[in-house]
Amino acid sequence: MRQDAPDRQSNTKQQGETLLTDALRSITRLVSDRPRLTLGVVLLLACAAVGLTVTQLDFKTQRSDLIDSDAAFQRRWINYTESFGDTSDIVVVVEASDSETIEQTLEDLGSRLSAEPELFSNVLYKIEPGRLRSKGLHYLSPKQLEAGLSRFKEYRPVLQGRWDLIRLDALLNRMDSQLRAQQASTAGAVGQTNDQLVKHADLFATSMSRFLVDPNDFRSPWPEVVPVDSRLREQRKRFVYLLNDARTMGFLKTYPAEEADDLNGASNSIDRLREVIAEVSATQPDAKIGMTGIPVLESDEMRRSQSDMTTASIVSFVGVGLLLFLGFRGFRHPLLALGMLVVGIAWSVGYTTLAIGHLNILSVSFAVILIGLGIDFAIHYISRYLELRHEGESLQPALLKTSSGVGAGIITAAITTSLAFFCATFTQFLGVAELGVIVGGGILLCAAATFLVLPALVSLADKNVEPKKLPTPFEASWLRGLTARFPALVGIASVLLIVGVGSQVVRYSEGSFEPRVRYDYNLLNLQAKGLESVDVQNRVFENANNSLLFAVAIADTPAEARALKWKFEKLASVDHVEELASRLPAHPTEETGLLVQAFRAQLARLPSRPPRFASVNPSSIGRDMERLYQSLRQSSDPQAKKVARTLNSFLDRFENMSLKDQTDFLNAFQHRTAAALLGQFRALESASDTQPVALNDLPDELTTRFVSPQGKWLLQIYPKEQIWDVEPLTQFVEEVRTVDPDVTGTPLQNYEASRQIFDSYKSAAIYALAVICVVLLIDFLHRDHKLLTLLPPLVVVTLSAMIVTTRGGTINPVMLVIGFVGMAVAIAAILDFRNLCDAVFAMVPPITGGLLMLGVLGLTGIDLNPANLIVLPLVLGIGVDDGVHVVHDYRMQRRGQYRTSSSTINAIVLTSLTSMIGFGSMMFAAHRGLYSVGLVLVIGIGSCLFVSLVTLPAMLTLADRMQSRKSETGNSAGNKPAHQRAKAA
Repeated sequence: MRQDAPDRQSNTKQQGETLLTDALRSITRLVSDRPRLTLGVVLLLACAAVGLTVTQLDFKTQRSDLIDSDAAFQRRWINYTESFGDTSDIVVVVEASDSETIEQTLEDLGSRLSAEPELFSNVLYKIEPGRLRSKGLHYLSPKQLEAGLSRFKEYRPVLQGRWDLIRLDALLNRMDSQLRAQQASTAGAVGQTNDQLVKHADLFATSMSRFLVDPNDFRSPWPEVVPVDSRLREQRKRFVYLLNDARTMGFLKTYPAEEADDLNGASNSIDRLREVIAEVSATQPDAKIGMTGIPVLESDEMRRSQSDMTTASIVSFVGVGLLLFLGFRGFRHPLLALGMLVVGIAWSVGYTTLAIGHLNILSVSFAVILIGLGIDFAIHYISRYLELRHEGESLQPALLKTSSGVGAGIITAAITTSLAFFCATFTQFLGVAELGVIVGGGILLCAAATFLVLPALVSLADKNVEPKKLPTPFEASWLRGLTARFPALVGIASVLLIVGVGSQVVRYSEGSFEPRVRYDYNLLNLQAKGLESVDVQNRVFENANNSLLFAVAIADTPAEARALKWKFEKLASVDHVEELASRLPAHPTEETGLLVQAFRAQLARLPSRPPRFASVNPSSIGRDMERLYQSLRQSSDPQAKKVARTLNSFLDRFENMSLKDQTDFLNAFQHRTAAALLGQFRALESASDTQPVALNDLPDELTTRFVSPQGKWLLQIYPKEQIWDVEPLTQFVEEVRTVDPDVTGTPLQNYEASRQIFDSYKSAAIYALAVICVVLLIDFLHRDHKLLTLLPPLVVVTLSAMIVTTRGGTINPVMLVIGFVGMAVAIAAILDFRNLCDAVFAMVPPITGGLLMLGVLGLTGIDLNPANLIVLPLVLGIGVDDGVHVVHDYRMQRRGQYRTSSSTINAIVLTSLTSMIGFGSMMFAAHRGLYSVGLVLVIGIGSCLFVSLVTLPAMLTLADRMQSRKSETGNSAGNKPAHQRAKAA
């Protein structure tokens, strides 16, 4: 005949005193017997850990340090930085209504920054053509050069010294006779030569008309010998400033000096630059000066977050202290808990130094996480200890019963939470993996400190204190009574609430379900509102089509760089490409060299100044112009008739001038005409250096940015849209990779890293749930069933993986983990269903609490982002912690009399509220990333707290009553006579 144990306590004792309980009791007895010796050893180890940390721990401040160097996209980035460096530009933006003010401001800024090379390098705000000005003809095509040499035939007499041929009278007569001859030979048709003559006549008539109206508005009447493109015109200028097309915005770019261990990156350079901007702004009141750039955005983010974290730490410390004081009704025991936490964190930093050796900008937050999680162990321990003391236990027996009572729950919670973080090591994102190793080990060390430090501290602090003088913790009698008296009502109401709110995770739209809670990839949405660097970069994109984010590609040769540029600029998502190869001649020297030498020879005998001509005769010039007018008017060419009208208008005004004014005007125009032709010849002569264009002819400010010491050529590919949001970023990344699969750059790093962070946390959550399930099975199952439950699934999974591997298949580790847990749960359901139910109950707070949290996020429109994703393992760990302690409390009570103990209620409330205050203090932050971390954590921990205090106790009460009724029914049936039992059967 099967007979159930009368209560869970005896069921537990059937298994005998476990090794864990014996070990915890022995440790507590040893520590409480020798508290001073124990604390001396503990403090010595803590000091050694701190000393090791101070001397050996390094800081890695680059965002690239968060990424595994073996990742394919990271290897591409490393290859790029090895050639061109990993420093991004600080961009100073000058805005004004006129370009002259902008240029003056840029000059002032540039000269000041160039004078401080220890803080600023490669200052670029204008481009000096340098030696390129003397080699401009090399940029023309052979066809253009040949056409120019052909045009020189017309000017050959002039180039040989016959400058009298360009006198006004000679010029007018020649144009008229050529035009008449052309008209006669073509019977009035307008051929190519005539077209050139008409264009020359148009230039001449327009130039004279404008000069007559305004002597300062002289335009050359000569057609260009060689048509010059915009690049050659720019090279003629002494300086070319970096301005937008509207010339309302100017730019200065510079590399900051970065300090290796400065978490704020280039803080010294940025601080000094802000001082320089303030000084220049005082002298240029009409200019608006701001700065942006990746270094500035990152520095502003780190400084804002550090400032906010300082504020949050103060608020957190004060809030947690007050809460512990209210929860424990005194100061002594909260101080003991904080002392234990200090020791645990000291050990943890030493462990970090030994295990990892450095901190990065993500793992530097490990202490905040340990404060939120590590204090929980002390609260559970002290709450149970005070409850036992008020029940009449003396000091050491109370400590021993506390360790053997809640100790198993603390150890289980510590192991499950620790393993949840250790699961991050299976992810690809190095920053998350390192944080998981540090926090996972730190949680175990804080749990160890709970049993090594707290009993010793309590033994000394409460040695001569009577139990009645000890504080009485918060008991929440009304809540315990409510769940005990009306478990079905409370359970149903809370489940309906959870389901109702949790259903808001998704919404039905256009025939399908879509998530309300999204993942926001936009890193700018993490920044504080109103940040200057963000506002400036938005204005730059709007007014100059220039993004701070651009992809980079590397070419081996200038020809390859030009070919890649052409392909990239054909993409729909690409606005433009900046590179240096296009500043080199497109045609090889073999094709243009001899032609440039011919230009040089033709222009070898130019005079030093324009020739002086005798004074002109206005009457003679007037008659010559009248004949030209008649020839143009008689032409059938519409363009010639237009020139005739221009010339006629000029003659009308010219005839009304006095003879002296006519003479002065014609003499001045004749001199300016000769000077203009000589100027054109001299410009060509100054650009006809026969030496080929070499790389060192290009401006140093550009070559250092676009050509590596190894001879690699860089291309910067700029997007058409802002690519901080994931949709345009995805399109941009996918399109540029169709041209060059090895393309890299900040946007691609952001894209891959954000995806890797999201996937890493998702994978870590799956692994963590699996590990938690296994640990809970080990904790709650009967010891005779543990191996039978876990070993067969392990063998099956291992053999399956081996078979797949030998057949060349791909193993999905997630599916293996899910399969292992599924088989283990199925076996446990057959062998030990009752204890399996306890393990399932322990999972209720993290699972349903997580669902409730996501539902609240969906209702309030709060998205997940790269900052608050860290909340997920924290909420999971805290939820499991709460569930384990509630279920252990349930298992320690007699069947049929379950009521959540006051120490468990007090401990869960205090641990949850301390975490909510500790992390919720970040809601005071202006940095929106930190604010979202605090907000989501408060919602998540509050959700788990609600389930742990309301839903789970109600469910356990109902389960307890059902088991009690079954036990009573079984016992009553067993006490009946055999014939009655048979009849009943």
